[in-house]
Amino acid sequence: MSTPAIPLTCIIIPVHNRRSHTLQCLDLLKWCASLPDWRIILVDSASTDGTVESVHEKHPHVIIVEGTSDLFWTGAMRLGMRRAIEWNADVLIWLNDDTNPVEASLRRISSIVRQQPDMVLSSSVIVDGAVHCCHSLHRRAAPSTGGEFDTADVLAGYQVAFSRTLVETIGLPDDRRWPHYAGDSSYTHIAHKHGFKLRIDTRSQIRLCGHEPYLSVAQVFWAGTKSLGKRMHDTFIAKKSKYRLVTQWHLDVLYRGFLGACAAFPARLSVWILQIVRSRLMA
Repeated sequence: MSTPAIPLTCIIIPVHNRRSHTLQCLDLLKWCASLPDWRIILVDSASTDGTVESVHEKHPHVIIVEGTSDLFWTGAMRLGMRRAIEWNADVLIWLNDDTNPVEASLRRISSIVRQQPDMVLSSSVIVDGAVHCCHSLHRRAAPSTGGEFDTADVLAGYQVAFSRTLVETIGLPDDRRWPHYAGDSSYTHIAHKHGFKLRIDTRSQIRLCGHEPYLSVAQVFWAGTKSLGKRMHDTFIAKKSKYRLVTQWHLDVLYRGFLGACAAFPARLSVWILQIVRSRLMA
């Protein structure tokens, strides 16, 4: 495929076995179909629910990149971003499929990043009609400035626009250290450390559908009827777990430095173990 001569925005959507969410999201992106300066890249992680077949049938304009079942969020985004760069896209947009994207918001953040390539821009995240989400290393909501943009030091990857310049500067996301959880926050924080401006656009929105809050470490550990070894694996080793120890260690090193991580990581693990034991004793 030849490299387009016009400015190009690529929307990258990672999917896995959420056919109804995926199709609903793509229905809201039909406006892209006839536009030469917008492309949708769907990265499928070996779905078995007919997602790929349905997308081919209902949205033939969508480019599908088929991957393996172990891509998870970061690996899928990495594949999609590489394809977008091959096409010489100047603006890339992360988009999750369990969202309701709005054309005006996507056009706005794409236009802003094209004009300001040193900016990484997230739309305001909306859940049940209210602004939601954490954009801070301290697990707190970024303070609102009351202006057009709020500042942040990490961004959640529901709908985030950035320039080709960012990828050329820091490379692709690291799916080895952060295969799923924190793939977005780690990448955007690295961008922040390289001088890119992380901003939340208060005038554009991305609405989440079917959003579920994270479970506590005790809830994850004691869920279902599993052996102790299986519980340990699913909670602390599985690539998709929020509490994956390797992920948490690399996050601490990124955020706090090696010495800070040496102090924070054991302390957090001790707290988690205490929570798991306490919840069992109180059950």
